[in-house]
Amino acid sequence: MWLRAASRAAARGGCVVVLSLVLSKRNLLIALVWLALAQGCTQRNEPSSNLTLAYEVSPLPARVGPTTITLKLTDASEKVVTGARITLEGNMSHPGMAPVFADARETEPGRYQSVIELSMAGDWYVLARVSLPDGRKLDQQFEIKGVAAA
Repeated sequence: MWLRAASRAAARGGCVVVLSLVLSKRNLLIALVWLALAQGCTQRNEPSSNLTLAYEVSPLPARVGPTTITLKLTDASEKVVTGARITLEGNMSHPGMAPVFADARETEPGRYQSVIELSMAGDWYVLARVSLPDGRKLDQQFEIKGVAAA
């Protein structure tokens, strides 16, 4: 007897997993594990936070060493958003490098600044994680391409 199981993601995309197994205790366990893993294929759509994060990098072109990242946080009506907690995580575009971390501080209403230490030449990407006191969150990634040697 064959067991055929399928897991479909939400209408906004995802993946479909189809398993065909001979029914036995062992294979049933394997099928259940696969179905549990298939749940990771579903896309969880969280309500939009209606936040926009703009960034500037200085110096340009970026060089190995301290790099200033200035962020401007606005809402849907383009009003500046104050009181956010913003953390930055910088990673090289290739595996094997340790990430670098920094916190951004609010320098004026809606404007946040951080200095992140780019430790190697090459392409970097930065993940900005924004948390507001009212619970809204925003994760935004941007690239710093072509970081030059110091």
